[in-house]
Amino acid sequence: MDGDLNRLRGRLDTARQSPGNGLGLSLVAAVARIHGAEFLLEDAGPGLRVVLRFGKG
Repeated sequence: MDGDLNRLRGRLDTARQSPGNGLGLSLVAAVARIHGAEFLLEDAGPGLRVVLRFGKG
């Protein structure tokens, strides 16, 4: 499962004609890392749950 969720950080559908590079979750992960947040992708069966946890400041 983790491998499947990690693939979501890049564009999955390379044939898609819509604009964008599929970088959305990669950017979220980078910003979370910079701010010391935990970034998780979880199976919501069906669907995807994105979790951001920030420490107490």
